[in-house]
Amino acid sequence: MVKGVIFDFNGTMFLDSPLHERAWIEMAKKLRTKPLGIEEFYANLQGRTNLQIITYLLGRQPSADELESITEEKELLYRTRCSASDGLHTLAPGVESFLNQLKPTGVPFTIATGSYRPNVEFYFSHLHLEKWFRFDDVIYDDGTYPGKPSPDIFLKAADKIGVKPAGCLVFEDSYAGIRSAVAAGIGRIVTVERSLDATKVAQIGSVFAMRDGFVGLGIDILR
Repeated sequence: MVKGVIFDFNGTMFLDSPLHERAWIEMAKKLRTKPLGIEEFYANLQGRTNLQIITYLLGRQPSADELESITEEKELLYRTRCSASDGLHTLAPGVESFLNQLKPTGVPFTIATGSYRPNVEFYFSHLHLEKWFRFDDVIYDDGTYPGKPSPDIFLKAADKIGVKPAGCLVFEDSYAGIRSAVAAGIGRIVTVERSLDATKVAQIGSVFAMRDGFVGLGIDILR
């Protein structure tokens, strides 16, 4: 029986991956001479922190001022796209229904995201996440731990909700995220991204189920 639930956010609960990708592709034009293609992004950058991505694009560790400046510029591009009339204004299909079923069960749950604090604040304001989540329970990129595939983010999230990793269910959409959850000793991992290759997922191991999103998902997944 699952005792706690941890949600990855970007690309899992909020289908914003194309907006992040376009923002990084635009930023890459300013950070290096070689254009950033989508295949390179998926192979090397998906699910990584801003520090990891900026380091990769620059080919070196950025200074603290560079990291802050580049991050702010990129995330402003991203949030502007989210807020546009043709942007994203809802959680992924099926997410609200699942959260509405999950909340009355008393099973603790939270978000573990590679996004930084201003974006998390934006999500709470933009998507009204306070209906289900406490902001103070959300684990986000505060610069104090490595990004995925390191296990830290899920270890911190499990600790935040007071559940051992082996008792947690994690929802993920990326290979790096799966590796992170496996390394953290998460007991049940469910993927919700249809484009993931089943063979690659099997090679990582320990995935309980592969789904195409949250539509039709019920709390029987906890049993």
